[in-house]
Order: sequence, then C-alpha cells, then structure tokens
Amino acid sequence: MVSCWDTGVLLCALLGGLLLTGSTSGSNLKSPELSLNDTQHVIQVGKKLSIKCRGKADHSWSLPETVSKESKRLNITKYACGKGGKQFCSTLTLTTAEANDTGFYSCKYLSSTSKNKLTESTIYIFINDTSRPFLEMHSELPEPIHMTEGRALVIPCRVSSPDIVVTLKKVPFQILIPDGERIIWDSRKGFLISNATYKEIGLLTCEATVNGHLYQTHYLTYRQSTTILDVQMSTPGPVKLLRGQTLTLNCTVTASFNTRVQINWTYPGETNKSASIRRRFDQSNPHYNIFYSVLTINKVQSKDSGIYACHVTSGPSFRSANTSVRVYDEPFISMKHRKQPVLETVAGKKSYRLAMKVRAFPPPEVAWLKDGLPLTEKSARYFVHAYSLIIKDVAAEDTGNYTVLLNINQSNVVKNLTTTLIVNVKPQIYEKAVSPFPEPILYPLGSRQILTCTVYGIPQPTIKWLWRPCNHNHSKARYDFCSNNEESYILDPDSIIGNRIESITQRMAIIEGKNKTASSLVVADSRISGIYTCMASNKVGTVERNIKFYITDVPNGFHVHLEKMPTKGEDLKLSCTVSKFLYRDITWLQLRTANNRSAHHRIRRQKTAVTTEHSVTLHLLIKNVSLDDSGTYACRARNIFTGEDTLQKKEVTVRGEHCNKKAAFSRISKFKSTRNDCTTQSNVKH
Repeated sequence: MVSCWDTGVLLCALLGGLLLTGSTSGSNLKSPELSLNDTQHVIQVGKKLSIKCRGKADHSWSLPETVSKESKRLNITKYACGKGGKQFCSTLTLTTAEANDTGFYSCKYLSSTSKNKLTESTIYIFINDTSRPFLEMHSELPEPIHMTEGRALVIPCRVSSPDIVVTLKKVPFQILIPDGERIIWDSRKGFLISNATYKEIGLLTCEATVNGHLYQTHYLTYRQSTTILDVQMSTPGPVKLLRGQTLTLNCTVTASFNTRVQINWTYPGETNKSASIRRRFDQSNPHYNIFYSVLTINKVQSKDSGIYACHVTSGPSFRSANTSVRVYDEPFISMKHRKQPVLETVAGKKSYRLAMKVRAFPPPEVAWLKDGLPLTEKSARYFVHAYSLIIKDVAAEDTGNYTVLLNINQSNVVKNLTTTLIVNVKPQIYEKAVSPFPEPILYPLGSRQILTCTVYGIPQPTIKWLWRPCNHNHSKARYDFCSNNEESYILDPDSIIGNRIESITQRMAIIEGKNKTASSLVVADSRISGIYTCMASNKVGTVERNIKFYITDVPNGFHVHLEKMPTKGEDLKLSCTVSKFLYRDITWLQLRTANNRSAHHRIRRQKTAVTTEHSVTLHLLIKNVSLDDSGTYACRARNIFTGEDTLQKKEVTVRGEHCNKKAAFSRISKFKSTRNDCTTQSNVKH
C-alpha cells in the first residue's frame, strides 16, 4: 500500500493517478489505512497524539479502556477525501498524552461484521513517562491473579516505553528469566508464561530502573478452587402465591475463597424467559466467597407453578437446590377432621394435640374455642401451634367441645369446625389414697363388718370384690402372712367361700365435685382371715385395693393374763396371747431396778409358744415362788409391720404364808386384813 500522507502534493497526485486508474470509488483500499505505518509508535508524555485513517467506507475508532471517548482531550474528526471525495477519512487527536493512554488504537469499517483483519488496522501507542514506567502500579497491595497449572499465565506489568528493561522476580530471591519459549517478555502485555507450574504460585514482582530510580509492581498468583460449600434457596419449602403477586427466589452459593461459580436456573417459564435474574458477588468474608442469584417474576400466573431449580457449577463440581411454587387463583380455606369428630385421650398425659386437616392460602388467622368460650379465658395449659391445639398435662376437666375458627380477613373467607374431646380417667380408689394405717386392722372374731371402696373414673368403672384366704401355715418362718400366690375368688352376695356375706351394694354420690361410686361389702360373721380385694376397671385400666382382713380372738391383738396372785410356795402362772397376724418373737421378761436403773431380764426355761387359728400364746410357769419372785413381769412381742417392740406388763406380789391363815380366820370372824403384804395387785401396765 502506498501512503501519500508524507509525500509531496505533485508526487501524490501522479501516484494517485496511476493507482486509481480504472477506479472511481477508491475500492482498492481493502483495509483502512493509518498515517502511522508501523505496528507500534512512541511519543513522549504531555505531547499530542494524532492519527489519521482513510478507507473505502465509513469507519470507527477503538481505543484503550483507559481512554474515554467522552474525554475533552480527545477529538475525532470525519471528512470526505480521495478523488472526487469518494473515500472516507478521519483524524484522531489526543492532547496532553498520559501514560495511561498507552494501548491499542484501531480503525475499523462500520459495515463489516467479518473478523477479517483486512477490515481493521491497529497500532500500539506507547506514551513514554519516565516517572511512571509501569502502567499499573501495585506497590503496596499485590494484585491477585488466578492461574491454572498447565495453562498460560500473564503477569500484566505493561510499560509506557518498549525500551524499558523489566525483571521478573519471585519472592524471596528467585529471578524468572525469559527464555523466548516458556517465558516471554512482551512490552505491550507483560510476562507471558506458556505453561504455568506450581513454581509460579506466590508473590511475583516486576522491577525496572529508570534514571537511577527503582520501580516495583507486585502480583499474587493463586490456583483457583472448584469447591462449592453450600447451595441454599431462600425459601426451601413450597412457595405459595396468589395470581398477580411477585415471585422472588434467592439462590445463595457459598464457595471456597478461590472458587468462581456459574449459576443457572431452570423453571416452568424458562423458554419464554418470563423471569428476570440478577447476580451479586460478596467477597467481604476472608475465608469464603458468597454468590447471589435472584430470580424475579412479576404478576405470576397459574402457568408459573412448578419446580424452580438453581444449578451451580465450578469446573467439575456441581450442586443444586430447588423449591416448588404453587400459584392459586383466589384465597381459599379447606378443612376437615383428621380422624373422627369425637376423640378420646387419657388424663395424666404430658400433652395432647388436637389437629385438623387444613389447606388454606393465604395463611388465615386462627382462634380456638372450648364450649363456646375463647381458650385464653380457660387455662394457661392450652397452646396454639399452626392449626393445632396442644393441651399440656391433660386433666378430666379438658373434656369438651373444641372449635377452631379460620379467617382470611382481606378476602372475607371464614371457616370453622368442631370436635369433641373425651378425657378418660383411670379408676382411682379414694380409701387407697387416704388410708393412714401402716398396719392392718384386726377384726374381732364373730363380728359384723362393713368394707367400703369409693371409686372414681371415666368412663364409670365396674367394681368387683375378690377373696383370697390365708394359707394357715404354723411355720415360724412365715409368721402366718397371707401369700399373694394364693388363688383369688370373685364374690357375690350368695358366695359360700370365706366369711358369710350379708350383702354387696353400690351407690352413686357427688364427692368433692366428682361423681363417685361407693361399693360396700358387708361381712355377716367374721371367722376366717384373708384378703378382700376391691377391683375397679374401665377401658383405661384397673386398680385394686387390698384389705387385709385378719381375725383376732384377743382384745386389741395383745393380752396378758394372771391366773391368780400366788402365795409363797405356790406356782406363778402367766399367759401372753397376741394376734399371729400382727406380732412375732413373743417372749417373757422380768423388770428389775438396781441403782435407780431398770433392766430387762429374759426369763429362762420358757415354754414353747402355742399357735392357734388366730393367735399365739406363750405361758410362763414359775413353781414354788418365793417373796423374791415378786415384781414386774412383761410380755414382749415384735410388730411384724413396723418392726417395733411392744410390751405389756403385769405387777406380781407374792403373798406370805400368814396371809393364808388370816384369810381363813377372816372367813370365820369376818375379819378383813388391811396389811400391804396381803394385798393382791393385778394391774396391767402397757
């Protein structure tokens, strides 16, 4: 291509005539022609840059990114040129050139969509600034550069003049020397490393010395990670909307610090691009990156219902999250019983949930009534959770009719539903809870007795009376307990088992505000020891009360008897009788006092206790008593149930022989002796 910009006018005219022979439009200019013929050009900082472009068609200029087309220093003038003005010319002028203006300047035909180089002419302009050899200075904070091992790496320390000598160093002491193959220096791009390795990872520094001054710019290379830590949808559960509302879904991606991700959405209206998608990148956390992708659809329709999925990729890594969207045409409430309209539970449960099957949108206001009154006025044990009512510490008084009211105010949609709750109560026996007796009651032989059980429960319990006789075993080891292994018999008024039954009756009574049942069993003639059981049962359970029915032929279950007050030389005869169901370890003691201290002395040569059907008797016989045998005699027995010892005492005074003579004389002379040593003492002390 011949340039006429710098030739004389006459020579240009002659050459132009020769070149343009046979052409009237300048169509032989296949590519735009620049006034600067070389691939690069250098001017000094502060000077004016001027480049002219001529071509066969209209054209435009491409500038370095650092040069704004709005800059007042820039001026582009277009005009017609060539023979007959059929060529297109323009002049680019940039006044007071700066180092940042360094870069590629291109002139390109406007009508061309081809990538053919003949449609564009480019030149690289250096703005030489000795005070700024590097176009990008990172002297304090290094510029991060992502690298992938095995791929090309560019360290972009571009310079303002092609003559500047630059050295590439890796901290701390390594120098990377260009070899023209793997490492190449290009003043327009920087250092080009064709096949980067782990050795290039770290802090790299470009150095240049201009006019005796050292300049440095720093870069930090790092390997990119593909680790996707987490993908979350802003609404993981189903999204519900009314037609015409706005759908907004936010997909949040958490990735490791050196990871970059690509986020794509799939959704029902994807083919029509019904959604707008915005993206945002957050690097405020020093440990990981957060990426946001927000999908928005204005005025949703029924056709927008479906699955919305956010797909995240980073190299070979892939993760996704999705949610479902349902668009309703209008507000609605649908409600029915989850099981049946009448529900049952048991008193004493820690909690019970009353729940209905509800489908509603938008979510309605919820209120619960019990027997027509708001629950807040009933008890603090009631809690409303969603459409359910939770009753804590269920009690009998929680029985009633429960109504749930649902209301969507803005649409005037109202629904209500009632369910009945019955709280069943396991049977309870009143006497079992309040009985203060630690030991059984003894029932006198032959007596008439009334046994009663007062029962409460829901539903009303059925009551049975059972009898379990004692298996009379006179073994000392058993102490005549009634064994639980004995067979029990169900009783009725005509039963002939055990004691004769006079009647079994029941009556209802309101006790402590509760409807209770009192069942009475009347024993006509108490003869046989055993255990009467009152059994109350309903659908919830069974409870029993065992009444130990022990017969005694001893008053109060413990009795000491002195046959007569002995005279010196006669025999002392004492007997101790106790209930065999209440006492054991029966023995005789003599109480003596010495030095104002009482002592119990067990009497030797005691006879073996005699056991009968209802009691145990221990006889004490002291033959040929003397006056020294006078004193306090005690019968001691151990309570089977409490483990405590019980004593009954008998004061014995042995009379002298003269008392017998005086007694005989008294019968003749009707004389009554008043001497102390002839007085009979028979008081029993407990």
